[in-house]
Amino acid sequence: MQLVKLKIMKKIIFITLLTSTTLSFSQNPVIDLVDRDGTRINGAYYKDVNDLLSPFEGTYIYTNGNKMFKILLEKKVMQYNTEYYEDLIIGEYQYTVNGVDVSNTLSQINTIYNNQRKHNIEGNFIIDFNEFRMWQCPECNPNEIRLKLSINDVSTGRVAKLFIRRMNVSGQDVIKVKISHIMRDFSNNPNPPDFTLPKGEFVMVKQ
Repeated sequence: MQLVKLKIMKKIIFITLLTSTTLSFSQNPVIDLVDRDGTRINGAYYKDVNDLLSPFEGTYIYTNGNKMFKILLEKKVMQYNTEYYEDLIIGEYQYTVNGVDVSNTLSQINTIYNNQRKHNIEGNFIIDFNEFRMWQCPECNPNEIRLKLSINDVSTGRVAKLFIRRMNVSGQDVIKVKISHIMRDFSNNPNPPDFTLPKGEFVMVKQ
């Protein structure tokens, strides 16, 4: 009799655990970053299922005369942003003119925020079609992967879009970037400061 009761109890516990696990996954779905439709589900995990973000990690440098622009990009996994979980790229940068820092946030790369999107470079928008209206790429290979991130100009507080395309030029890994779509200044300043970081398209060499 005791053995029968024990078996029944084990079965009840198993069914309870199975039901709990099933409900947990149904309430906290895992969604591929590529498949998201713009909506945000509280508690969901927007995952880089096919590891498309990792190849963009690294340190990159652009020089133009007396100007040097360096960015450091890292992938972070399952970061909670107070609403849902996500894989994303975070980054920081250094911009110098004549060897003097205009902006340098590289020391913040290891800072852990309650929302990792507080980093000065952040995002995870994967561009997988050439006719993306914000940066069309007729020379890209079909379904070539590019990224759309945001970059914050700490000198002025203005934010722009940072588009990235991975390339290889004469055996050297580089990224072609485009910094554009600068958000307008929302302060009451009649003469808002100009965006101080490099703008337009340019190539950065991987270090």
